[in-house]
Amino acid sequence: MELEILSVIYNQSFHKALNKIEQTIPPIWLMRQAGRYHSHYKKLKEKYSFEQLCRQPELSCEVTLGPIKDFDFDAAILFSDILFPLDFLGMGLTFNPGPQFKNHLEITHLQNIEEGSFDNYIKFQSDSLNLIRSNLPKNKSLIGFVGGPITLYHFATRHNGNDPSLINPFLETMDNILTSNINIQLQTDLDLVMIFDTEANKLSDEDFKSKVIPFVKKQSERHPHKIGYFTKNITSSKYEMLKEIIHLKLTVLGSNMDILNELNKTHLSLQGNFSNELLTLEDKNKFKSFLGEYINYINNSDSSNRIGWISSLDHGVQKTTPEGNVHMFIEQIRTKLV
Repeated sequence: MELEILSVIYNQSFHKALNKIEQTIPPIWLMRQAGRYHSHYKKLKEKYSFEQLCRQPELSCEVTLGPIKDFDFDAAILFSDILFPLDFLGMGLTFNPGPQFKNHLEITHLQNIEEGSFDNYIKFQSDSLNLIRSNLPKNKSLIGFVGGPITLYHFATRHNGNDPSLINPFLETMDNILTSNINIQLQTDLDLVMIFDTEANKLSDEDFKSKVIPFVKKQSERHPHKIGYFTKNITSSKYEMLKEIIHLKLTVLGSNMDILNELNKTHLSLQGNFSNELLTLEDKNKFKSFLGEYINYINNSDSSNRIGWISSLDHGVQKTTPEGNVHMFIEQIRTKLV
């Protein structure tokens, strides 16, 4: 296999996983690894609002680097939020503490925007990424992200109903905005940009094929081997559709799928798939027992079946997760695999 050429190879383990090179110990990073479970983040939240932590590059950098310093993950991911494109539309986004919108989505939001001005609006993200890359240890990878159009539509309409007349113009507009967002993020030397599309798992296969696949395929063709995709607990039929996108780099498998049995059947790298629910267990011995079963499951499979595996969760870290469990998860993966 011809390897992709990065200007710099940062984390060797992450690079090998993305290029499907055999290794015994996989790279580790977790969705929402910077967040409410983490004491470092909670201390910052005593002084700053969530929006300040996202919009002020120095603070976004501090939050992003916290899990790298405390847990030694192989990759950092930009601390931001998927919903800022909706604020750009004029919906008036605030967080109190969850997202709220001052305005309901209307067709005028989609007709009156100047898409070219999005670059200036989202400059705080590119500034954050540049600052993170400058301060991140050189042996750590860096990941950016955007929300998927379907998930953004869900958030935009969840309080004023699903208006069928809005979805197509919304998806068209959001396609353009998110294309710009991804382009801007990749001006920094990133290993990967994730498309987080949690709500797409609720779509029928037909709608997933018509409303999700074209966007993922377009971004993957524009940025070959730089795009990853996540939807919660992906079904086998939707997963098969993603496998057909030849330039897509990875997807995330839920704990309902045998990840080691899938890796040698696809060009994709696969991320997952320990349960984020199990990671919240407060009983340390009980958690260690479940984790031990997971380690045994991996060790009972030939190491060649791990090619392209990124060790992670089936979803993001929950706010009730004990930090000790995160430390144990990383330590066991790195020391118990053979």
